[in-house]
Amino acid sequence: MEFLAIGDEPRYPIESVDKALQLLSAFVSQETIRVKDAAGLLGVSTGTAHRLLAMLAYRGFVTRDTAGRSYSPGPMLLSVGLRASSRLDLTSQARPYLEQLHAQFNETNHLAVLRGSEVLFLDGLESTKMLRVASRAGTIFPAHCTSVGKALVADLPKDRLLAIYPDEELPQVTARSISSRTQLFLELETAVARGYATEFGELEEGVGSVAVAVRDPSGLAVASLGIGAPLSRLADGRLEQFAAAAQAVAQELGLELPAAAKGKTPAPRPAAAAN
Repeated sequence: MEFLAIGDEPRYPIESVDKALQLLSAFVSQETIRVKDAAGLLGVSTGTAHRLLAMLAYRGFVTRDTAGRSYSPGPMLLSVGLRASSRLDLTSQARPYLEQLHAQFNETNHLAVLRGSEVLFLDGLESTKMLRVASRAGTIFPAHCTSVGKALVADLPKDRLLAIYPDEELPQVTARSISSRTQLFLELETAVARGYATEFGELEEGVGSVAVAVRDPSGLAVASLGIGAPLSRLADGRLEQFAAAAQAVAQELGLELPAAAKGKTPAPRPAAAAN
């Protein structure tokens, strides 16, 4: 199984998609775009540019003015931008806490968020030790193969779990990866009971990690913090030390975050144990 880091050039690029994304990128420096300007930017005919803009307008990514001569950012594009902005805010708020964990143990740590059944690593600080775990910032992996993913999935209610894991069989990244939904749900129950999630060689051979959920003041899990190290450095109580430190730091970070929207109820817990 192959996973691409954000920004990697795709093996089989789709030209029409690329041109549409180039148009959207133009709004970084321009408030409006006319059809003929779009055609010049992309090196295509005005007819092709018009069709691309019409499709983006149909999906809400751009809005056409009343005269039909220019286009501006649409509600969907603004919504995506706001979501990305909130993640950037989360990353900047969490960085001092990642640095705190890094200074305490000099092991690699990560900040991550859940995206369906996958986990996106937003930020990370690498250990300076010769033998270390590499930062995974900017990458996406199956949540069930990572401790940061399990810490977040464990917070979901049973119906959400069944929605993102409709099949009993789960993909494996290594031979140690969890391969069944039943096995995963049992491990999530354990994670809920002890307050942290773990993985041992499930994402990369010889590497393990521990992670905890970061909860906003309303109790909603919005991210997770993890500490990773070679398996040889997770023995003799070190795992429990990492978990305790991560829990303390996650609690401090959570108090700084904005609470969930008024009237929004956090998912019930423990999620994985609900039958």
